[in-house]
Amino acid sequence: MLTKSKFSFSPGWLLSLFLLFGCQSTDLIKITDACLFNDKSFPNVQHLTSNIVNDTFVGKPARLTQIDTLLYVVDVALDSLVHKFDIKNNLYKGLAVGRGNGPDELLSAGHVTPSIDKNSVWTHDHTSRRWMQYDRELNTLTGKIQFSKDHIYVDEPQWISDNRFVGINYHSHKERFYIVDKDLTEFKPVFNPQFSFNDNLPPFLMNDIFSSCIHVRPDKKKVVLAGRYLDCIEIYNADGSLTKLLKGPEKNFNFKFNESKSFGNGSLVKSAESRRAYICLRSTNDRIYALYSGKERRDSSNYSTSNIIYTFDWEGNLIKKYVLDCRIDSFDVDVSTQTIYAVQEPDDYIVSFNISEDKTL
Repeated sequence: MLTKSKFSFSPGWLLSLFLLFGCQSTDLIKITDACLFNDKSFPNVQHLTSNIVNDTFVGKPARLTQIDTLLYVVDVALDSLVHKFDIKNNLYKGLAVGRGNGPDELLSAGHVTPSIDKNSVWTHDHTSRRWMQYDRELNTLTGKIQFSKDHIYVDEPQWISDNRFVGINYHSHKERFYIVDKDLTEFKPVFNPQFSFNDNLPPFLMNDIFSSCIHVRPDKKKVVLAGRYLDCIEIYNADGSLTKLLKGPEKNFNFKFNESKSFGNGSLVKSAESRRAYICLRSTNDRIYALYSGKERRDSSNYSTSNIIYTFDWEGNLIKKYVLDCRIDSFDVDVSTQTIYAVQEPDDYIVSFNISEDKTL
């Protein structure tokens, strides 16, 4: 039997998740057959010590991606958008990609992501709806995909084959992600059959509350999502079929928001008690790495940062909990050197963590 609360728009309205025999229900969503876990469920815990990679460059690093021997760090404060690091030789290589409306410039930059052959890199400009391809050094524009107003919004695009990519649509919640062909002639929506949404709130609120991070496994055979405010991890095959749904680590994960301002502004406005679930998501061919917050917005340590990374295998088994000695907000995993690279907060250093005791990543 599922417990269901009556929804109202009274002040302090609370989205509560009641976990009961693997099912959860609210007036917004019913989740069936989720595998539940908690913070104590992980069989191994490893404490990691940070090492500074770079603490001298000027800027505000926000998103970090490691591709072979290069580290790309998107900057949200400078006129040039991406820092480059040669991690093999421990060398800072400067800035690239200008901010602007020029043919090879960007107004904004998402994560830098590799092409299928890793001979070039792509970054998405959410503002101008362009997905831009550059050479590995980010010196030359080599390709572009332009989304028009007639296309579905696609964010965080990542390649799964030579002619197909996946992406999140932050303007939708029932469609967990889309599989899109390179020519933009087909947008295949992917739904989670274990999610049943109730439209008791306007779409602009539902879309934000149930938004997720996304990452493609390096061999392009799997896709994983982690909820930003709903603490679910969804594992899919590259064709969009769901293989595993995990929920945790807290039994009653609640989400509150400022109702009056949200309805007045037409967008989700957080309150002091709003809570973050997963902040950043990465994967290797063997593991999923999810940076988990669980903090409220009023937390003095910033609820969009954390020092906890949970790891799972692609079957959804819990592998390890990493406890970092500092807070981070973005990271990536270098399989070849068994290193986690991250943006440390609040000092904005680029740091690394050695995980070499792990035999498989």
